[in-house]
Amino acid sequence: MRKLAVAMALASTALASPALAADDAWYVGVEGGVMIVEDLNLDIGAATGAVSMDHKTGYDIGGFVGYDFGGFRAEVEVGYRQAESDGINIGAAGIPGNAGANTAIFGSRNTNGQASALSFMLNGLLDFGEDDGVQGYVGGGVGVARVSVDNIFARPSWLNDSDTGFAWQALAGVQTPISDNVDVGLRYRFFNADSVTLVDRLGRNVETRFRSHSLMGTLTYNFGGEEPAAPPPPPLSLIHI
Repeated sequence: MRKLAVAMALASTALASPALAADDAWYVGVEGGVMIVEDLNLDIGAATGAVSMDHKTGYDIGGFVGYDFGGFRAEVEVGYRQAESDGINIGAAGIPGNAGANTAIFGSRNTNGQASALSFMLNGLLDFGEDDGVQGYVGGGVGVARVSVDNIFARPSWLNDSDTGFAWQALAGVQTPISDNVDVGLRYRFFNADSVTLVDRLGRNVETRFRSHSLMGTLTYNFGGEEPAAPPPPPLSLIHI
């Protein structure tokens, strides 16, 4: 009976310890979901807000590699987001029509264009909650983004150009484990790339900025830290039969 009591005490101690720790470990993940782009207000030369573009709901996808320090995570992320244009409103400055540079068009028009951004970001995230339950986090990131506005009024297009510059983002989300190594979650992203400078068909500078709101699902694989040391078993003298 004494041997059985000792075995039961050791087994209960092992069950009380998590099999794999997420803290102090590397992880990798993927993300993807829907995105809404705020209207692109385009300044043509000295004409502020000369053109405004709105967009259909687009998509946002990406991948990340990070390290969990325990309460704080740092990760490197690459992302791509794209949305088709849903229309364009042209002000008094006008833009060149398909008939040539001397033909200008004005007013609200349909367009077959799109806007996109490829980004490389460094994120910092603060976690709250237990690793073995629902865990929330908030944070942000900085990096670079290549913003493209393509095929606005094709044949020939009035605007088909891209620019690379500084970008930043704000993040918030929740995640929960579905196994010792795998977490699933939901992430919100506000993405911002200011000071985007493009060049139109007439060689004029077109200034704008790219801002988007994304809601994405995440799938993360944790490589796991060192297994926590099990507490020592109680002294045999304290086990009573």
